[in-house]
Amino acid sequence: MKIWMVSREYAGIAEAGGVKNVVCSLSEALARRGHQVFCFLPFYACVNPQSLGTFRQNEFSAQVESAGERYSVSYSSGFLNGVKIILVGAQCFSDKQNVYTYCAADLENFPGCRIGEGYADQHLMNTVFEKAILAFGEEYCSKKDSPEIIHCHDACAAALPAIIRQFKKNSFEKTKFVVSIHNAGPAYHHEFKDSGEAQFYTGLNAEVIEDSKNGERVEPYLLASHFSALSTVSPDYAKELCDKNNPNTDGLAQIFAQRKIPILGITNGIDVSRYDPKDVEASRLPYAFNPEKLDLDGKYKTREYFLEKIAGRSAPEISGLPKSGWLDGDGRVFFAYHGRLARQKGIFVLLDAARDFLKKVPEARLIINGQGEEALRDQCAAFANEFKGRAVFFYGYEKAMSRMFTAAADFALLPSDFEPCGTEDFIAQIYGTIPVAHATGGLKKIVDGKTGFLYEPNTASRLSDFVVELSQKKLKNAKIFDKIIREAARLVRSEYTWKSVAKDRYERLYWDLLSESNH
Repeated sequence: MKIWMVSREYAGIAEAGGVKNVVCSLSEALARRGHQVFCFLPFYACVNPQSLGTFRQNEFSAQVESAGERYSVSYSSGFLNGVKIILVGAQCFSDKQNVYTYCAADLENFPGCRIGEGYADQHLMNTVFEKAILAFGEEYCSKKDSPEIIHCHDACAAALPAIIRQFKKNSFEKTKFVVSIHNAGPAYHHEFKDSGEAQFYTGLNAEVIEDSKNGERVEPYLLASHFSALSTVSPDYAKELCDKNNPNTDGLAQIFAQRKIPILGITNGIDVSRYDPKDVEASRLPYAFNPEKLDLDGKYKTREYFLEKIAGRSAPEISGLPKSGWLDGDGRVFFAYHGRLARQKGIFVLLDAARDFLKKVPEARLIINGQGEEALRDQCAAFANEFKGRAVFFYGYEKAMSRMFTAAADFALLPSDFEPCGTEDFIAQIYGTIPVAHATGGLKKIVDGKTGFLYEPNTASRLSDFVVELSQKKLKNAKIFDKIIREAARLVRSEYTWKSVAKDRYERLYWDLLSESNH
């Protein structure tokens, strides 16, 4: 098949959230399966094209219309692990140093911008990107066959099927579309405020816009539903997206349920080889170990290294990761949280629970690492300073350090209010760290009592009680959870590799869509 991936982010090129790993790993897995895979990305200022092999800059250019103006776009390309990467250049991308939100490096171009807030011209960025792909198709498909599949990732690319169907039906006559919903939380919709704004940017006709409204707002996912199959990143999250009582989608779930819009859930895979604790070059950990064989000596040496060199009271501060609090050497059971500092992730539940269980279990220690909302950053820092010696907080992200934070722990705490899929449970399991998660969405792939633990309801008291119970069992018998550690690591490697997910789920979805068009 000829498959076009459309995304605002991609691992190793333009990185933001978990979408980058999905798009990269799925694209590479499909390419290894023999498919011709193109991936379209904006050419942000932060993109370094040197990783793309033989890089061809500005191969050709085009003009696109949005917001009453014409914009010049260009196309540069290279290859990465069998995937052809096409970077779409435009002024609205080249002046950005990040993917979705203002960062410190943007201050030069946007004085007074608030770091962490979404780019003010996000609708222009999305629409210029989508229309640039349409323009690429007009040039490319006039000379070669059009793609069988165009797979769009998240709301920022979800209007593309509607745009193609309205403005260029013939070039993509046989093309089928998939739009993947990676997160339908309120902050991730990229919705237009009203019909006028949607028409102003996209130029779509009034009928499809009016039929894609959530109240007054126009939703890209609803635009997509008229022309595309919808998928999401786990079967349980697919069920939640079609649950009329779901409070976490800002009204989208109610519309999906009312209209009976089908959403296919495909659980994300993970590239185990990129984390493999048996290989220190891949894992970036200081010592090797193998949870599948319960060879955990290197895991506990990694913890000792972490306590001495990174988290201890006298340890130097890691460049770029400000530290609050510290850990002493008397801990016997270690818990970790690594992830975004966002309300969705249950940070308030975590901190309230930790305030209780750290008092009840003197041997317990807590590691927190993440970046995100400033208010949550400040609360995590204050908490770690309140529990000096027993809690430490590192703000920011650094790949090797984030892996060490998880690998050093016995348990990974995942108190998300909702979670489409989640990869932190996978990473924990690969490193012999047992996930303890709120039973929601994609976290339900954890087999309770066999590959980790699930709890509900998602309250601080319930989580604290659960942590205290686990701590007491661990302190009584240090090897009581060995069977879970081994089975969790084995299951991730056998069931959740991207190779199997691409072959057994996404290929099947694509062929089914193409088969429908042939009947």
